[in-house]
Amino acid sequence: MKVESVYHPAVACLGPDASLSEAASLMRAGEFGSVAIYEGDRLAGILTETDLVRAVADHREYMSLDPVTAGLDEDSMEVAERMVRNGFRHLPVVEKGRLIGMVSARDLLQVEAWPPARHRATTGVASIEHPVRPRRRPRLQA
Repeated sequence: MKVESVYHPAVACLGPDASLSEAASLMRAGEFGSVAIYEGDRLAGILTETDLVRAVADHREYMSLDPVTAGLDEDSMEVAERMVRNGFRHLPVVEKGRLIGMVSARDLLQVEAWPPARHRATTGVASIEHPVRPRRRPRLQA
């Protein structure tokens, strides 16, 4: 199956001067697990939930520079293997050098773990509807 069947075109983007607080707020508001960092037209990096945790714990700024990316025509399992090998949970999806979306470990897991999703992605025919990237349940307040 190709990445184009599982990626999400909605991407959170910020400039390199954005604060960690701005990134965290954007990620929470849109329920994104990562933010693409742009310098002009160039994808300069990616800031993930893991990067935010490290930045807060270490009291410094973090982002992954020159991120590894995925292409629409790549096989989703090859992309999943690349993510596992490198310890990534998110990869920017690019087409002709431009960011067009993001694919996450959750996206790829849903393809393998939910047979109706795999059927729809490989045949283009919807069988049983299922939630794609379901919203997380609200956390209980202490």
